[in-house]
Amino acid sequence: MTLFVLYVLALLDGLLCGARVSMGRCAVIAKRAYYIRAQLRGVIGAQIISTISLVALILVALLSARRAALHIDLEAAAERMLWVFIPYAILVVGNILLRLIPSTDIRSATSVMMLGPLTAIRPLIMIVGVSYGIWSSKFWETRLLGLFVLSLMLGLEFALNRLAANQQSREIALLVGN
Repeated sequence: MTLFVLYVLALLDGLLCGARVSMGRCAVIAKRAYYIRAQLRGVIGAQIISTISLVALILVALLSARRAALHIDLEAAAERMLWVFIPYAILVVGNILLRLIPSTDIRSATSVMMLGPLTAIRPLIMIVGVSYGIWSSKFWETRLLGLFVLSLMLGLEFALNRLAANQQSREIALLVGN
């Protein structure tokens, strides 16, 4: 169950990264389809990372001589990570839900006072969460898997940002006739 919760959090992170990197990059007035495609790219990116992570986890487990103990260690590390990731996710989703209130003041306040800073600390939260998870792990495999997944997730926003920038460049070239 713990791995499933981490998986759902990774998909949510991908969705939000996709939306975040696409903001302000499209000159079209009706942006709903544009944002949906951006969010879908984020979810697909998170799904790819989750699949790679699962394959790495399975390989490490299969190659380990101490499978049962490693399983317990991995589960404990994942549970510790949730102590950091779930409160952060609740803060982010809660602030996004506040934006449903039809008030420009509330929407602006949540953007400036909460979503902006929460976005800025995303990498730090990921590093703290994984570090807290693997800190007291007994096996190097657990630590290595944690750092591997962390590096993949930190790279997700960078990759999505590059994709969005390239798409924006192509759209601008089409608009100016290059």
